[in-house]
Amino acid sequence: MRRYRSVLAVCVLLAGLSLALLSNGRDGFWWAALNELALFAAAGIAIPFYYDLFLRDAERQRFLDEMTTLLDDRLDTGQRIRVRAEGRPGPAEKAEFQREARSEIIEIGVALRSLVSLYVSRPEEDYAGPVRRLLSRGVDITYIVADPGSDLLAAYATSIGDPDLPALAAHSVRQLTDIAQRFAAEGHPGKIAVRITGHLPTGYLNIVDPDADTGRCRVSPYLAGLRRADSPVSDILRADHPELFARYAAHARTVLADSRPA
Repeated sequence: MRRYRSVLAVCVLLAGLSLALLSNGRDGFWWAALNELALFAAAGIAIPFYYDLFLRDAERQRFLDEMTTLLDDRLDTGQRIRVRAEGRPGPAEKAEFQREARSEIIEIGVALRSLVSLYVSRPEEDYAGPVRRLLSRGVDITYIVADPGSDLLAAYATSIGDPDLPALAAHSVRQLTDIAQRFAAEGHPGKIAVRITGHLPTGYLNIVDPDADTGRCRVSPYLAGLRRADSPVSDILRADHPELFARYAAHARTVLADSRPA
């Protein structure tokens, strides 16, 4: 339909221009009137049609372009956030994620059982070795676990059908404290601290250099029906998503400030 309207408009425009050319330069009242009517027909029919056909499309496209730019600027979507549907990666990838840390790592979880297993069940070079190298460069590492004696953790454990979770959290605290003491005995400039929070973590967070431009964090929500380690994981770089990263950094600082030494 639009195609036929276009053809009709072209015919009207050409007819009007033809009459205008035919009457142009002719003397007399009727020739002058014909010239005016021809121009009126061309302008009154063809031009509004082409405005509707082309200019409105251009305006619509400009609106969409401007909206896209606005959303890109506001949400900083220039870089994609990497999401792992299969859950937390293995020890080698975790060590790589932390390898370039400059000053600080904060890791928060309900019980951090997966973290403990990397120290006690894996070969030294899989994870303990890379952590030792971080400590030797002066990187401080803080592990924060939910308070094993809190009512919040007890209620959460009941809600997910894992009544042993508070005891597991307490066991993690003891194991991580032993690990921290062994590293401290080696005399590294960087230290491991183990702390307990009164907050109930609603997700896992591993944040590297939260105050640096090179900061990065790994986040994973706790989803009902899934093991905590199997929940989707997102990697966020401060350089790519500064606003989003800042929110997780603020969360880490709040939990840290509310925590106490184990």
